[in-house]
Amino acid sequence: MKIAIVGCGNIANVHAKALGQLGQTLALAVGTDPSRAAAFGKKWGAKETSVHMEDALAPDIDVIHICTPPALHYEMVKQALAAGKHILCEKPLALTAAEGKELADIAKQKGLLGAVNFNSRFHEACVQAKALIHSPGFGPIHFLHGCYLQEFHLLPADYMWRYDGKLAGPMRAVTEIGSHWIDMARYWSGLEVEAVSAAFGYFQPDRVLVEKTMYAPGNDGEGETVRIDSEDAAVATFRFSGGALGSMVLSEVSSGRSNYLSMEVSGTKGAVWWNSEDPYRLNQSAGKSFGHNTRVNAFGGGFPDTFSAFFTKVYGALSAGYDPDASADYPTLEDGYRNAAVCEAIYQSAHNQSAWTLVLYT
Repeated sequence: MKIAIVGCGNIANVHAKALGQLGQTLALAVGTDPSRAAAFGKKWGAKETSVHMEDALAPDIDVIHICTPPALHYEMVKQALAAGKHILCEKPLALTAAEGKELADIAKQKGLLGAVNFNSRFHEACVQAKALIHSPGFGPIHFLHGCYLQEFHLLPADYMWRYDGKLAGPMRAVTEIGSHWIDMARYWSGLEVEAVSAAFGYFQPDRVLVEKTMYAPGNDGEGETVRIDSEDAAVATFRFSGGALGSMVLSEVSSGRSNYLSMEVSGTKGAVWWNSEDPYRLNQSAGKSFGHNTRVNAFGGGFPDTFSAFFTKVYGALSAGYDPDASADYPTLEDGYRNAAVCEAIYQSAHNQSAWTLVLYT
């Protein structure tokens, strides 16, 4: 099976490493800069490198990993599907529900595998959490809540593509980390988001750029003033199918939080909760127990393992002879489309005084 990776940035390195661990060979690496693509290809043993997307569409390529900035995903995935390629795309799949739906429909019509990298659901504890939530003893879900907190965009911060709307799209916290939380909520609960009310936080939108690093105004440095239009933080309330209520807090400027994704789901007979900075532990309570039990997954469930587990599912489905009618045990383009619809509704609500906004699944 011949694989191409389009994009040679940080996340592409994670993809390449996981593919190597599965014994897969990288046939082609495509980047925007020849020297960077060559260095990436040499590092991961790619047989060829290129700066042209068209080379990934060659007849001998079977699978394409799209590891480019979000605003490029729609056109690249559409081209790849048109060329008959199976797709594994970084999140978010698309920036609008209409684009996501179009891509999901094309993949279905052509009988092609399409997956979106919501790798967080592949923590071993998260797989166990879903099983507990859907067990007879849990009861109907009435509340989901949690957060995703990071510190990487706290000033001073590197000026990168994530601040360029032409590459990242109009949002940052919601599509970059919130999309993972939304997928996790859907994965754990099996519920769909029906409506949202959201608010965005824009902290220090005017910044001083000095040698590719952004600082707050008045830092005594001389540089170019740049305007940042995407959100640093977001708060959203959800109404889910079946009447459940949800709450999500996102921040990319929370000091001390390297990668803190948390989820708690409460049912009529119990609750489960987990967080990514303590990924081996899953907490569970039953009824009015005045306490809880903790499961420890001592040998699996860390961040790198999630990519290996995800890719194992995808390439297992391909090697077995992909059946588009079979139930998928990985996030599909349909999941990516529904996720994009929720993100779009969050954006609309946040720009309409947090008004309740229906999620439109077209």
